[in-house]
Amino acid sequence: MSKKYHVQKKEFLNKFATWRAYVIASVEDSSDAMRCCSDHSEGAGHVHFELASCHDEIELHFSLATAEERDNSLYKANKLAEVVIAFRDAVEKEIAIINERQSTQQHARAASTVH
Repeated sequence: MSKKYHVQKKEFLNKFATWRAYVIASVEDSSDAMRCCSDHSEGAGHVHFELASCHDEIELHFSLATAEERDNSLYKANKLAEVVIAFRDAVEKEIAIINERQSTQQHARAASTVH
């Protein structure tokens, strides 16, 4: 039987696919796995999260073995998502500031050359 996944993605993090930065995320679906007991890792789906820049790689561990580790793994995933979203929002704001400043400077230069 082939494995099923809730998510299985590998994405390059740059518009240029020749640049190495990437993210890999996969969460195996264990809904068809056999259960041996209520709080044991047997049958728990494999979770993999890897992030790489052009030079470095990091793999984060998300254990689903015990109820406490599952709770911590969800906490970790939520914190990671929270920080990434806040970071994206801040980058968008900074880009808007820079674009506005450059647009204003270009208009000022254009106006000064006309007169």
